[in-house]
Amino acid sequence: MHKQFFEMVDISSLQRLMDNLYEASGIPSGIVDKDLNVLTASGWQDICLKFHRVHPETLKNCKESDDYIAKGLQVGPYVGHQCKNGMLDYACPIIVEGEYLATLFLGQFFFKPPEEDVFRQQARKYGFDEEAYITALRKVPIIKEEQVALILNFFVELAKLMADIGLRSVKQLEMFNLLQKVIDAIPNPIYYKGIDGIYQGCNQAFREFIGRPNDKIVGSSVYDLSPRDLAAKYEAMDNEVFSNPRVQIYEYQAINADGEKREIIFNKAPYFGLSGQVAGLVGVMVDITEKKKLEMALRSREIQYRSLFNNLFNGFVYFESILGDTGHVVDYRILEVNDAFQKLVGINKNELVGRKISETVLSSQRAISWMEMFSDLPISGKVKTVEQFSKIAKKWLLISAYIPQPGYCAIILSDITEQKKNIEQAQHYAYHDPLTGLPNRRLFDDRLALSIAQAKREDGKIAVAFLDLDKFKYINDTFGHEGGDILLKEVASRLLTCIREGDTASRIGGDEFVVILPNLKDYDEASLIAKRILEKCKQPFHINNQVVKISASIGVSFFPQDGEDITTLTRNADRAMYLCKEKGRDGICYSQKLVNKFS
Repeated sequence: MHKQFFEMVDISSLQRLMDNLYEASGIPSGIVDKDLNVLTASGWQDICLKFHRVHPETLKNCKESDDYIAKGLQVGPYVGHQCKNGMLDYACPIIVEGEYLATLFLGQFFFKPPEEDVFRQQARKYGFDEEAYITALRKVPIIKEEQVALILNFFVELAKLMADIGLRSVKQLEMFNLLQKVIDAIPNPIYYKGIDGIYQGCNQAFREFIGRPNDKIVGSSVYDLSPRDLAAKYEAMDNEVFSNPRVQIYEYQAINADGEKREIIFNKAPYFGLSGQVAGLVGVMVDITEKKKLEMALRSREIQYRSLFNNLFNGFVYFESILGDTGHVVDYRILEVNDAFQKLVGINKNELVGRKISETVLSSQRAISWMEMFSDLPISGKVKTVEQFSKIAKKWLLISAYIPQPGYCAIILSDITEQKKNIEQAQHYAYHDPLTGLPNRRLFDDRLALSIAQAKREDGKIAVAFLDLDKFKYINDTFGHEGGDILLKEVASRLLTCIREGDTASRIGGDEFVVILPNLKDYDEASLIAKRILEKCKQPFHINNQVVKISASIGVSFFPQDGEDITTLTRNADRAMYLCKEKGRDGICYSQKLVNKFS
């Protein structure tokens, strides 16, 4: 383990200790780690910091002294040296488990009062402010030489004490790391918190369950990590442990990292401080969500089996397989059926039970084919389903089967005819306008794409006609949306009478219709169809027993002259339609490239 002294001790507390020592004794001191980082400094002298370690020459003397002390630390309990600048320094190594981690410095000081004239000469030599330099000199403590040994013995013992504290911190840290690895190896989420309810630590499983890193958990409360309603419950249960110290087990819910609500068994136990009072609690979470789901499924299945015949509205039949000489299934014997099954097949129960399928419901070959689809079912009772159309019942059936034991099979038949119709209707509406029944924009795009692809292969011609009803808003305002819907459905019906087989009339929204005219002999053919549509739209409509007359504006574009893709063709047809609106409505306009031909 790579040790750092600052990780083993409380540096701020150590600084206060050294400051108090300096105030009481006047002895300057400092602690510097092995990477030369100053951890504490008390009473360091201005003469060194502001003068000697500033000027290059005197700094050189300081470094010479530093090197001497560093080498001396390797051979004795302490080392002292008087640098060329005149200052005395002593140092003791701080060694933990044989590894040098830091140095405890004592100095700077003098054994006897210094000769100021010597230092004045030194100030003038190096260009120091003489008076400021002498003032700093007079602040340097004087310690008698015979006292230094006693002081050094004290500092040596202090260094040993620091090393011992550091070693105990290392051991505690190693033990903590070991315990952390142990709980991290446990798959259940584990956490521990103080009596104030603040999280102090957790394991990897808890971090993964919560979905937060350790630094976002430690120092937080339940209200920081959980919704308020859940947090209030956790807090109340924690307080019970604190007030009545004992193991607590209860079942409640928790939200995991994915936002899922999980069913949890909480196991909580108090832990105690040196005073014997409750200091906090440790909690273990056991996720029983899947277990509860399984229990519910088993209970549900038990109820289903118990009430299968009496309460099941679907058809039910229970078979046993009949094996031939080769050991293969050759037929099935009906053991039990319910009323719903009788109604589905139209045969009385007395004519079914005890007889073979091949003698009653199906021919032998069809019976085997029908049942082979379930031959790979496991014995566990797992359900397998298929859909089939019954010619006997004339209905779509959802057939669900399971094997309760080898050689037997239980079948549930559900009438899904209406569901099938609904699905077909939904599929129809995915491509058709629900009001008019015409193809919608999605189907329009598909058919136009196919027409364009065919025209490109065969060098064919296509017309796209956009139709917008004139003054449709007036119809809606006068007769309401119901009246507008009547008109739209009638327009759709008339459109279909105007186009050819293979053409497509679609409604793409509101009162807008689009017609695809593929395989044109020439462009005049499209013009005739457009005129026919225009005339049909002018014929009277009947809405709520009133006669209504409208007109339409039609814009036409042609492939390939006006575009060779869906977007371009529809855009040009739309522009032509709006051009028709601008010209007074009730007419046909062609895309700009053919205006001269058909205007």
